[in-house]
Amino acid sequence: GPWGRCMGDECGPGGIQTRAVWCAHVEGWTTLPTNCKQPERPDNQQSCFRVCDWHKELYDWQIGSWNQCRPVLSRSHEKPLECLRGEEGIQTRDITCIQKSNGVPAEDVICEYFEPKPRQEQACLIPCRQDCIVAEFTPWSECSKTCGNGLQHRTRHVVAPPQFGGSACPNLTEFQICQSSPCAAEESLYSLNVGPWSTCSVPHSRQIRQARKRGKNKDKEKDREKAVRDPEARELIKKKRNRNRQNRQENKYWDIQIGYQTRQVTCIHRNGKTTALSFCKQEKLPITFQSCVIRKECQVSEWSEWTPCSKTCFDMTTPKGNRTRSRTIKQLPIGSESECPQLEETEQCVSQGDGVAPCITYGWRTTEWTECRVDPLLSQQDKRRGNQTALCGGGIQTRETYCVQANENLLSYLNTLKDKEASRPVDRSLCTGPLPSTSQLCHIPCPTECETSAWSAWGPCTYESCDDPQAKKGFRLRKRRITNEPTGGTGNCPHLLEAIPCEEPSCYDWRIMGLEECIPDNEKPCGPGTQVPVVVCVNSDGEEVDRQLCRDAIYPIPVFCEAPCPKDCVLSMWSAWSSCSHTCSGKTTEGKQMRARSILAYAGEGGIQCPNSSALQETRSCNEHSCTVYHWQTGPWGQCIEDTSVSAFNSSASWNGEATCSVGMQTRKVICVRVNIGQVGPKKCPESLRPETVRPCLLPCRKDCIVTPFSDWTLCPSSCQEGTITVKKQSRHRVIIQLPANGGRECPDSLFEEKECEASPVCYSYRWKTHKWRRCQLVPWYVRQDSPGAHETCGPGLQARAITCRRQDGGQADISECLKYSGPLPSLTQTCQIPCQDDCQFTNWSKFSSCNGDCGGVRTRKRTLVGKSKKRDKCKNSQLYPLVENQFCPCDKYSAQPVGNWSDCILPEGKLEVLLGMKVQGDVKECGQGYRYQAMACYDQNNRLVETSRCNSHG
Repeated sequence: GPWGRCMGDECGPGGIQTRAVWCAHVEGWTTLPTNCKQPERPDNQQSCFRVCDWHKELYDWQIGSWNQCRPVLSRSHEKPLECLRGEEGIQTRDITCIQKSNGVPAEDVICEYFEPKPRQEQACLIPCRQDCIVAEFTPWSECSKTCGNGLQHRTRHVVAPPQFGGSACPNLTEFQICQSSPCAAEESLYSLNVGPWSTCSVPHSRQIRQARKRGKNKDKEKDREKAVRDPEARELIKKKRNRNRQNRQENKYWDIQIGYQTRQVTCIHRNGKTTALSFCKQEKLPITFQSCVIRKECQVSEWSEWTPCSKTCFDMTTPKGNRTRSRTIKQLPIGSESECPQLEETEQCVSQGDGVAPCITYGWRTTEWTECRVDPLLSQQDKRRGNQTALCGGGIQTRETYCVQANENLLSYLNTLKDKEASRPVDRSLCTGPLPSTSQLCHIPCPTECETSAWSAWGPCTYESCDDPQAKKGFRLRKRRITNEPTGGTGNCPHLLEAIPCEEPSCYDWRIMGLEECIPDNEKPCGPGTQVPVVVCVNSDGEEVDRQLCRDAIYPIPVFCEAPCPKDCVLSMWSAWSSCSHTCSGKTTEGKQMRARSILAYAGEGGIQCPNSSALQETRSCNEHSCTVYHWQTGPWGQCIEDTSVSAFNSSASWNGEATCSVGMQTRKVICVRVNIGQVGPKKCPESLRPETVRPCLLPCRKDCIVTPFSDWTLCPSSCQEGTITVKKQSRHRVIIQLPANGGRECPDSLFEEKECEASPVCYSYRWKTHKWRRCQLVPWYVRQDSPGAHETCGPGLQARAITCRRQDGGQADISECLKYSGPLPSLTQTCQIPCQDDCQFTNWSKFSSCNGDCGGVRTRKRTLVGKSKKRDKCKNSQLYPLVENQFCPCDKYSAQPVGNWSDCILPEGKLEVLLGMKVQGDVKECGQGYRYQAMACYDQNNRLVETSRCNSHG
């Protein structure tokens, strides 16, 4: 059978566990033990490790990481031809029970005692193999040589890398030999030499004037056109010109001049001499001129004056202040790689001089410690104990801290009652010193019960007061004392004195302290004799007093004794009397006490024989008084009430270490009680021993609530707000530094106030506004007049545009605002092309079409041929001049990943409700099969956290 539970007296490896072992037939039924071979009988007992609750701190599961996902051997070994979802697999991990201190492995049963063993395997999915995907090859490049054998290449790029064991990527570059026309022997004698570009130059003034004349002629043509147009069109042209003029004024930071630059292209003979270009046979010669932008460096203004120091006071301990100065841009860099220098400069400063005031210093203040509380510490360990009251033991006290303006003349604010001496709290960030502690440990003494000694023996019958003996009324008393004071004073202790009425009382009596030596009668050496008692005079409290006070008491008579003769029986001394069997005597009870002696030596020949056994014991009556016992019973002391009749009390006195301000009185109820009966008349109890019913008490000083003045209002936003306007609030607060006590003035209800700030203006956001590109500016005609096609005004050039700074509402703004807040400056120039008669002309590309959100979608953009290009065959070649471009839509992938630790074991809903009725030592039974939970976070393909719903919608 299975092994039973590990049993043992001590925790650890010394335990024993047993199991049942019986003989069974192969078919399963039980048979006689003799039918099985005894040497093969398994053990039914073994040593084991007995687990105790405190082992939980010593042992824990060590959980390894998951191994690689391995395929599961399915029944059919044939794999599907096409992988669709992936291959099912399984992955395992190592889980071992270990000692936390040294990591030594232990038996699994130890850890399983506290927590089930985590699962060691789980299902997993081996993704489908993904082969490398590459794009199509680009067209072959031009041949590396213009004649003879050369090389040309083409490339392609990786679209998707291989994953999960897919095939590797093929070569991304291919080369092939190309052959142009064979090189003539004389051609190798000449080589083309291309010189550097010249600096960018402005066209000559004569050429500019000629260009202006051409411009004037164009203006005349435009005037003729104007005469034909209607007045409305003329007004539109006027507005456009005004706008352009305004843009030119706004562009004072840059003056873009488009010029030209040239370079020498020469044919060089092998001997180094320059020859005609016709010797260097080449299909297309490099260009010798191009448009360019006249380079201008950044220009800035002089530095402004330094601003005043931000720190206006003098103090060497706190950090220094700052002051700044600035300069502005006069000319932005154009065509230059160097950027503008720093426009703002900051340096540290210190304000000094006769008129500079010392800096305000700030320090921490603390409120009073709260009362000592135990429940915050308990609630951290067991939530069910957090609400219990009357707790004792180790606790915690807390207090608040706040920052104030330091003032050396400020009196102690906790020992006074004046509000004005409590400093106003300020912003906590102003205090730089170490923060005072806000909590400390404390101790609440646990309540102790009152413990008393046993009752003394009943005393003699005495007068109620020996100073004033009255008639024959007396009392016998017995007492007990307090051996352990209870918490809360002696008021919780039982009565310490009991009385019994008696007759013939006396205040003094003789007490026998001992007996003198036994003196035989008639001066014989042995035999019967007497013993004189040794006595002292005692009062009713048992204290020894003057012997004269016992003159009226009966003096003890001598005691009969027996002086042993030789050969007589020798007996021991009598033992002390035993305790009385009853505390009092009545009709059915009688108190008895005994004493005994023993035979030390038997009598010799002729000596007095030993007495029989009955004579070795003596019995006498005791506690012969009646069982009518009385005692005074006291109630608890009442509240301390101020006694106005006492005026000569020093108000600065202290009571138990606390300052007290006045004398009060406390009263309590005192009644006479008969034991086992109840209250009786007060005359039954001794009046002289009646406990006091009134006592003075000291009232602690009244403590008013002390709060600081309100702090200053927090600042409202002084600058503008970005985005939508939300009404901000400003607040102020004050701190309770002393709670009220003993009937003092209560704290105010409001410690925090707030009010709405005035709405601050919305921040302007700035943007660059780009204007239309100006006309394409070519290299001057006189520079390009010798080049082929110079008779046409066409070819490559440069065009410039105006850029202005605008607020979001469209209003004009200084360019410095856009330089600060609007990112990099848009390009001021771009290359342009004035199409020649033989060039293909197209419209601009349209915007890309929108994606429908599906992964793997395609978006497109288009353009069309314009003008005569529609009829040219070379322009219709879509390989050279595509009219449609396709682009894959961005693909979003999401994955869920665990975050944080596993939760505690939680029972399923419904099961807990059934168990709620079952109580185990007052606690709810919460056990059984439960679940642990772990949070999952959703990430995109860039490992950025996104909404959890995206992972849900993507599985």
